[in-house]
Amino acid sequence: WVDVLRIHRNLAYLSISFEEDGRMLVVSRNHRDEIRIGDLAHNPDTGNLELREYLPGDAYPDHPYRVDPDRSHGDPRLRPWYIKAKQAGRPLWSDAYIFLGTGDNPNVPGVTYATPFYHEDGSFMGVMTADIDLLSLCGYFNEMRRSRDEQAVPQGPTSAVAFVMDGTKDSHVIAFHDIEQIMRKNPDDPSSWELIPGEELTETGLKGFYENVIEGDVQIPDEGPTEIDYTISGIAYTGLFQKLRGADMPNWLIGVTIEENEYMGRIHAILRETFLWGFLCLAAGIVVSVFVSRRISQPLQMLSMEAQAIGVGKLDEVEERRFPIREVDSLFRAKEEMKKGLRSFEKFVPRELVRELLASGREAELGGERAYLTVAFADIVNFTSISELMPPEEVVKMLSRFHGILYQSISETHGTIDKYIGDAVMSFWGAPVENPDHAFGACLAALHAQARLAEERKRIKDSSAPPIHCRIGINTGDLVVGNMGIPDRLSYTVIGDSVNLASRLEGLNRYYGTDIIVSENTYRAVSDRLIARKLDRVYVKGKTQGVFVYQLIGEKGKVEEKTLRDLQRYEEALEKYLERSWEDSVRILEDLQRDHPNDKSILLLLSRCCKFMEEAPDEDWDGSYRLG
Repeated sequence: WVDVLRIHRNLAYLSISFEEDGRMLVVSRNHRDEIRIGDLAHNPDTGNLELREYLPGDAYPDHPYRVDPDRSHGDPRLRPWYIKAKQAGRPLWSDAYIFLGTGDNPNVPGVTYATPFYHEDGSFMGVMTADIDLLSLCGYFNEMRRSRDEQAVPQGPTSAVAFVMDGTKDSHVIAFHDIEQIMRKNPDDPSSWELIPGEELTETGLKGFYENVIEGDVQIPDEGPTEIDYTISGIAYTGLFQKLRGADMPNWLIGVTIEENEYMGRIHAILRETFLWGFLCLAAGIVVSVFVSRRISQPLQMLSMEAQAIGVGKLDEVEERRFPIREVDSLFRAKEEMKKGLRSFEKFVPRELVRELLASGREAELGGERAYLTVAFADIVNFTSISELMPPEEVVKMLSRFHGILYQSISETHGTIDKYIGDAVMSFWGAPVENPDHAFGACLAALHAQARLAEERKRIKDSSAPPIHCRIGINTGDLVVGNMGIPDRLSYTVIGDSVNLASRLEGLNRYYGTDIIVSENTYRAVSDRLIARKLDRVYVKGKTQGVFVYQLIGEKGKVEEKTLRDLQRYEEALEKYLERSWEDSVRILEDLQRDHPNDKSILLLLSRCCKFMEEAPDEDWDGSYRLG
């Protein structure tokens, strides 16, 4: 708002007022062309409306340069422009009135363009305004009069005066070269000011114009200027006036009056006509330019802001607008088409990558870099068997449900979906947007996905749709991330041994009857916040060393005490197994099996212990087991 006032010299105020508590925020320009910021709000200690004023560089809201503790008479909800905008439910021009002075701002006449705004539920929220003070126009009229007086006029100072008047029955002069002749203190409230009623004007020419045109019910045409001759106090005057034209313009009359004896003779008549017409056109041009410039600059500023938003990747759809200027309207529609295309592009590549490219201004190019990230693989249990019994259309619907749940869980934890591979989904965390907590994000996404799938199975329990069970493998480690492929066809992905291990871990779930298995690197990164069971030490394909694998259980504080005790007992049995204490391990496992007869991991470890009790492994055995 401060920048808008600096650009548009005819704007005096920009404000927003709220219905709920009468608060009003305003940015204003004083008569010394200085910008001030005002905050009018209820003081809970005094119960009064308190005005706090700031300079543009002040620390808001703690350091105002001026405080008025009682501005109760300044409640915006009682101002005419607020009441009318609220009642009309649309933007409108207010009648001219006296702007409330604040600090260095004098009380000056002006008009308000008021726009009501609403809550999302449609209830009235408040009014925004753009206030145009008429002080500059009054100053312009004064300068024109002074220049005229400096000319060699035989009769002395000119009697010609220019003015702007409301074109209604309750007309007031709202712009005049001598501002003190058109405004006064309110007799009923000396703390406020008002425009002087037309019938109480003292300037002779204006008074005669009001009596003969306004009170005389002279028909004022909508097009072209109108001339009228009248006499007041024995002095003959000529007046020239015209309505301000335009569908969205206020109902104003712009006029000039002059004594007839000032233009006696043919030469004087020519000068009079030239002066009046030129003055009228110039004054009308100044007033009209204020409104025309706003109608042009506002949509251009809007387009500029939209273009900046696109530049940083903000592609949200906005409400359709139409502009009266054809070129601006075409630009707006072309911009929306461009955003639509970019939104479609986001559906095929990671959204964060698109926004990063837009924000950086760089072109995507082939290449990758080493990074320490977390990778996850997920697929549907027994997908092949299930899909063989279903029509292709139903298979697509099932995959859509599954992929939708995974997408939601991955996106909310700032992950990136790498690709869909049939029923499987590959994703990673920590790129393209850096995230030091990538391991926790991946584990949390897996837990959320399994919880949502459980809810989905309950929801479709009584339908013909098959229930979806999912296996997930997660690994954290060094890998290469970047744009892979060829220069003309790139894919943003990750590669490396850590990716392969994540895929192997996903497959291990079928041996242990689990749904989420994570690597030791991943578990170390999240062990302070998540609960996991150390399952086994195994060889996986592609690895020459055995690795510990863990079953992810849940978040700390959300796992039952009995479950925690059973996990601890299982890990104790695993330690006995690794120490070759087969009998001790069997004793613990048999006790656990009674409570968990369907736990495949317990059965697997128990069978191995029994086997090794009959035939012990080699002396160099490190506890690792080669599955399959």
